[in-house]
Amino acid sequence: MKNLIKRWLEKLEKANKDNFGQEPLDCCSLGREKNKAKPMKTTQNKK
Repeated sequence: MKNLIKRWLEKLEKANKDNFGQEPLDCCSLGREKNKAKPMKTTQNKK
């Protein structure tokens, strides 16, 4: 069963590379340049 899933995932990976290429999709990097300068907000749970 494990090998069957592994082969299916490999076929899916190959199909995705054929369809979309190996570069990240545009939506993955959209707006990331703007968010780099914004510091992350950290919160602490105090009880």
